[in-house]
Amino acid sequence: MENYLPMAITVFFFATVQSLFGVGLLVFGTPTLLLLGYSFVDTIAALLPASLVISFMQAWQGKEQIGAFKKSIPFYAVPFIVLGLALVLGKVLVMDVKFLVGVLLVCTAIIRFNAKVQQVMAAVLKKHTKVYLMLTGLVHGLSNMGGGFLTMLATSIYQDKESTRANIAYGYFVFALSQILVLAALHREAFGVHCLILAAVALLTHRTVGNLIYMKSSQRVYQLLITIFIFAYGVVLIGQKLFY
Repeated sequence: MENYLPMAITVFFFATVQSLFGVGLLVFGTPTLLLLGYSFVDTIAALLPASLVISFMQAWQGKEQIGAFKKSIPFYAVPFIVLGLALVLGKVLVMDVKFLVGVLLVCTAIIRFNAKVQQVMAAVLKKHTKVYLMLTGLVHGLSNMGGGFLTMLATSIYQDKESTRANIAYGYFVFALSQILVLAALHREAFGVHCLILAAVALLTHRTVGNLIYMKSSQRVYQLLITIFIFAYGVVLIGQKLFY
């Protein structure tokens, strides 16, 4: 693998998205690099450090807003992330969950336009948070696509953009850290200098373009953007399943 320019461009664009919503590099970057011909191992090795850097910065900045996720994500989601990723890297299990995740995300985006239905969904997610986090962890370990589920949960619990982004970023930081540890144990050779360079690109993008857009967005605009983000992510996953 010699051409890192497509990776750098991918990291730049989706680091901007992650600066806004707390997710983006993995949920959009993974399918993008896979479609460009990179292997799953090389893809996550390139994206995980970049995602980790941004998530750490966002979680640290909003540490006072991190609530229910602080203990529940490491306890309920991480074991299933490790399990799912180990199964994929060990080629024990290969499962395509893109279409199912895509449909759920599109439905969630539509629901967010109806306040009453959204309240019902929020109540269900809060009641079954533990099981939901286990499922999210497994999906993320198997496919790197758990970010959409994490976003659904965070937007159901938190209403202001600061708390929403901080809690998503914290969850994603824990996700990425656990994945890096598993990948380093099973495929240490996948990490190289290019991973550090891509992480630097992500950090620079976050500190400049991404933060500027985030600071300029109002609460109302932010909630609209995150709904569009959820919908777009779902459409991309459905499209991949149907046309590729």
